[in-house]
Amino acid sequence: MADHRSTTRVLDILELIARNQDEKMSLANISKRLQAPKSSLYPILQTMVARGYLNYDENSYVYSIGSLCYEIGSRYLDNGALSQHIDQVLEHITSQCQETSHFAELNGNEVFYLNKKDSPQSIRMFSSPGKRLMAYSTALGKSLLSDKSDEELAELYPNGLYAVTEHTITSMDVLKKQLEEVRRTGFSYEVEESNHYIRCIAVPIRVNGRVRYAISVAVPVFRYTQEKEEQIRNLLQEAKESLEQKCVLPR
Repeated sequence: MADHRSTTRVLDILELIARNQDEKMSLANISKRLQAPKSSLYPILQTMVARGYLNYDENSYVYSIGSLCYEIGSRYLDNGALSQHIDQVLEHITSQCQETSHFAELNGNEVFYLNKKDSPQSIRMFSSPGKRLMAYSTALGKSLLSDKSDEELAELYPNGLYAVTEHTITSMDVLKKQLEEVRRTGFSYEVEESNHYIRCIAVPIRVNGRVRYAISVAVPVFRYTQEKEEQIRNLLQEAKESLEQKCVLPR
């Protein structure tokens, strides 16, 4: 089925601005990035601002995601018993280990963060629901990729792996070996591959036999010890069993 041009343009704009919030998204920049004329983009942007999907700063001439997008996104995350149970699981993990915990799914070739509980520590990983990172550069992503075949990995990353930090793996062979280790041990790891000074441990969550979600704990490298790693592994294993055995996840 062919895409409707105007609808596709609206979605292109939303995705571009949402994924590049650190970049100043002016009309000229949006036009350049989407390779579309400003004259056709301007009325669409004005309508999106008027409806609350975008904000517009009249001083900097920059567009950003509007409150209505947040409202719609929050409905996705608010899934009744599922959301409540995940909240409880993450709250328990963070209260026990005093580190930030995350719950995520795979969206294309990226990790999409669905929920988190912040560490009470002053130095911690900063993230937020709705954030995306290349899956191969995170512990969460490696868990989410762990049941992908070689062919599926090649389709997800047709141009290979690029470095997010100087510690990111960029070899597909190395990634495949790490995914084999996830399947063997049930745990995935990251050492400063997506964020400097942060190490992560994650586990995959299976729904109907397939990896659907993942849970992780992020620890600043200076607080990472063997004792803490063992504690987090135990907490993540308990969380995995709780979510999978109680069948609270959607089919």
